[in-house]
Amino acid sequence: MENKENYVDLYVPKGYISDDPNIFISLNGKNYLLPKGKTSRVPPCVKAEYERSLKAQEALDARSANLLEKANKPL
Repeated sequence: MENKENYVDLYVPKGYISDDPNIFISLNGKNYLLPKGKTSRVPPCVKAEYERSLKAQEALDARSANLLEKANKPL
């Protein structure tokens, strides 16, 4: 069992109204369902995974925008 004293705060911002009201994170066989728009107390590894996923999404968005820009330029 994890020591809850080591838990950290993680704020997950709200998304669009049509989005799921929660974010699901599964790590090492343990599942976390975190409400959007609120701060949750989570183990540090969950916060690290959430932040890693944000960076990965940012990289994907940048790459997609770059490819779209190249596709729209005439040869």
